[in-house]
Amino acid sequence: MNDQTDTSRLHRMMMPYESPRHTVVAFSLIASKPQIIGSGPNDTQAPWEDLIFEIGSITKVFTGILLCVLVEEGKIDPHAPFSELSDALSDVPSSITPERLASHTSGLPNIYAPIWKVLFQQRPDGPYAGFTRRDLFTWLHNWHAKDSGGNLRHSYSNLGAGLLGEAMAMQAGRPFTELLAERVIHPLGLTDTTGDLDGDQRSRFMFPRNTADRPVIPWTFDALAGAGYLRSTARDLARFSRSVVQAINAPETVLDYAIKRSAKPIFGVGRRGSSHLFAQCSGWMSMKPDPSGPTSLFANGGTAGSTCALFLCPEKERAIAILSNNGVAASLWARTKLSWSSPTRQAHDYFTAG
Repeated sequence: MNDQTDTSRLHRMMMPYESPRHTVVAFSLIASKPQIIGSGPNDTQAPWEDLIFEIGSITKVFTGILLCVLVEEGKIDPHAPFSELSDALSDVPSSITPERLASHTSGLPNIYAPIWKVLFQQRPDGPYAGFTRRDLFTWLHNWHAKDSGGNLRHSYSNLGAGLLGEAMAMQAGRPFTELLAERVIHPLGLTDTTGDLDGDQRSRFMFPRNTADRPVIPWTFDALAGAGYLRSTARDLARFSRSVVQAINAPETVLDYAIKRSAKPIFGVGRRGSSHLFAQCSGWMSMKPDPSGPTSLFANGGTAGSTCALFLCPEKERAIAILSNNGVAASLWARTKLSWSSPTRQAHDYFTAG
């Protein structure tokens, strides 16, 4: 594949995120060599690859890898009742395990309140701001849903991912953000992947905007940080993608084996639970649209003013990602148009191209 063809594919995938008022950065990675391009305004002195964006639910991939690190070290049994991690989690049904939280099969709702109530009482800094550990414990104590037992079904849960992160922090006796940075982010050499920006990083942060180009306040997280608090750059995500490809193809360290574990399918989300086309992993989704083609991993994220996507194909040693400060995911019409563009199919075609 030549550079011109590669660039054309990137531009096609960027189109649903682009406008004259929104900044979009994309990269492709082939055999560890990244190509990074950008469009839209950039009033900073930084190159495209160093601009920082909210990455939303791509955070769940990092949360899933952290879980797998602790599993590899024998500190967590992924199949044991979640309540065994801490006495404070005694209100969690015994059928809920760390693996079920990581794979969105726990039966927990997506958020801690009915969506209509969240929208009616929405906070400018996001629906998870100010939701503390005490709030989480209170919610668990008052949760009236039945124990789902062995009736597994896939139901996406930000609450579940946040609970998993907070429980790992409780077991380690330190904040989740510190634990994630120490065990996953820093060992991978990621320097701009964080939820807490310093002065230089703030100058490179692409302030979130909705689809009408109105600024929106960046989302903040408390007890549910594991669901979506990270921000990152194309440079860091390209480095992360290289690490994932290497870890899956030739693992050497505990972290490598944890990354490889995080990419293993746990629950099929195809028809009747089939895992042939799509399956949920620990944070990742895996896809194999063609029986004879390679398996790919993907994750996406969206806040009120940022939308992003990351696709990897370890077998082909390729990756592609889109980062934007455009709230496509928060707009029904924009999200519909993004769906029509079939980004997963475009990524698959990119991975299978000669």
